Amino acid sequence: MSLLAVPIIAVVALIISILCLVIIFILITRHGTKFAVYESQAQTHELLVNSLQSANDNLNATVRDLSLQQEKSLTENTLVSKQLEHRIKSIQSELNSQQDLISQLQTDKGDDKFYSRAIKLAKIGADIDEIVAECELPYAEVEMLISVYQNKVQG
Repeated sequence: MSLLAVPIIAVVALIISILCLVIIFILITRHGTKFAVYESQAQTHELLVNSLQSANDNLNATVRDLSLQQEKSLTENTLVSKQLEHRIKSIQSELNSQQDLISQLQTDKGDDKFYSRAIKLAKIGADIDEIVAECELPYAEVEMLISVYQNKVQG
């Protein structure tokens, strides 16, 4: 080899090295831009995932709250139903006892013109004071007669 060949090889090697560095720099720049885009997309996706997770947590909390409210309403409705059932039975029992009392009064005093007249007036809708005045019966008895016969007319 000649003395001239060594510097030429060195210059060629230097040029090749510089070209390689330029190519690597261009590739890094291009890939760096893509990398920045991918990094930005990854951050956006991470924000979306966090947002969806937060929304999911809020929905779960809302579902729990609604579930508790539904259980509370169901318990209240059950309690009210039981109270109404008890009240209906009580009212039915009271009505039956009043009807029995009236039947007994009709049987015991079926010949009594005052009670017959009071019953007739109650059936046609006369008021308490009118029946008391006309039949000379106690106010409480007339009140009971009216309540029974008005219930029969309405029912």
